[in-house]
Amino acid sequence: MLLKSDNLVTSSQLSSGTMGLTTKGKWMMIVKKLWLILGTLLVVGALLPATSADAKSYLQITSKQNVSYNARFTNQASRNDGIYYYAPYYTQRSAKTRDASGKNWQHRFVKVTQTAKLSNGTTYVKFAWYGKTIGWVNQNALQKYSRSQNAAALLNNAHFQGSAMLFNHYATGASLVSVGNADTTSKSANSATTLFPIASLQKVMTGAIIEQLAASNKLSLTDKLSKYYPSVSGSGSITLRQLLNHRSGIDMDESTPDSVLSTQAAELNYTLSQLKSTGGQNFNYTNANYTLLAAIASKVTGQSYDNLVQSRIIKPLNLQHTYAWDSLPKDSVVANGYSYSNGNSVANGVSQKLMSSLLGAGNYYSTPSDYYKIQKGLRNGKILTKNQYYDLANDYKLNYAGGLYHYNGGIKRVRGALTGSGYETIYYGSEGNKKGVVLFANQKPTKSIDTLAKTLYDLARYYNEN
Repeated sequence: MLLKSDNLVTSSQLSSGTMGLTTKGKWMMIVKKLWLILGTLLVVGALLPATSADAKSYLQITSKQNVSYNARFTNQASRNDGIYYYAPYYTQRSAKTRDASGKNWQHRFVKVTQTAKLSNGTTYVKFAWYGKTIGWVNQNALQKYSRSQNAAALLNNAHFQGSAMLFNHYATGASLVSVGNADTTSKSANSATTLFPIASLQKVMTGAIIEQLAASNKLSLTDKLSKYYPSVSGSGSITLRQLLNHRSGIDMDESTPDSVLSTQAAELNYTLSQLKSTGGQNFNYTNANYTLLAAIASKVTGQSYDNLVQSRIIKPLNLQHTYAWDSLPKDSVVANGYSYSNGNSVANGVSQKLMSSLLGAGNYYSTPSDYYKIQKGLRNGKILTKNQYYDLANDYKLNYAGGLYHYNGGIKRVRGALTGSGYETIYYGSEGNKKGVVLFANQKPTKSIDTLAKTLYDLARYYNEN
């Protein structure tokens, strides 16, 4: 007997396509549809990215922050932290195993650029070393350490005593570092205002005065030396430009007079009596060239060299710590000269007789900060314009010109020393004075001061003072 409802066609039967099927047929259709759905899910699943079976075991980065501070590795003999190049420890497959050992980084100076807090509560930091991003390390592997602290450590390691200035954005944020003593007996420490003899770093001051006089047509760099001092052998073939570039053929040893030369005339006459003229025009560095230039500047203007320095360099730059050798203020701290020997500082000092003979070539005292102002003034219009500076530098055609060495890559350098005194000075930096280092030593370092200056120059340009 059929029920009335068995003869009815429902809407669900129409939509499912089961009209007229037996109960067994209906179930077979349903099973087929289920298999079809299951197969579709399997295909879609195969197309999706595979998920690592142990993905949930990796640590998660809960927060990140961009930062900028200097630090150094510490306690690595006991900690030996792992360094991970690609990500903080165990936050992904590439960071399961260390890429480098912290023991090899002990005391290295780095810049931290990012922090990452992990789900296990530890913090990792991303760091760079001299401009190169290295990777990640546990934050506790580092201690904050300033550029000044690192510079002082480098200077102390070289047994340097004196003062330094490091800069990478002109004087903004410069590091002023002083180490050791101005006087070992009284234990008077070197400071930013301690005075040091600048030796040959003075030559560019003399060169700048000559360039000023040339710019105002008081003289010409093509003038012959014979116009001013015809008694010098071969002076008719020597130009002021050649004197500036140490290509005059004049030669003179750094000798010490028998007594202190108390007047500029005596200083000049001593040089005239000691120099030799070879007639050559190859580069030959000698103080006599700049003593002659200082005397020529005086002859042209009718003023002493010291008055010219005062009116044309010190006053325009408002220098507070730059003095002639015989005009040092009584209340100033002047660094004594030393050499390092067997763990001790041995007093040397400098002969006042020698200082009195270095007219225009190395008889001034200053500080790193004041000397930086002089270098900056050579091209910002306060001493010379940029074009005048290029003229003084002989348009960079020669390695040495106008009191400075000029190198490829826009680098200038000048180095000074007073024989046997322990004093050494150097300026090493960019032609535009944006980045560089000034070192004034009253104890000759056990490492070459040129090497030390280049190391600190890299420190200055890759790290800020913070």
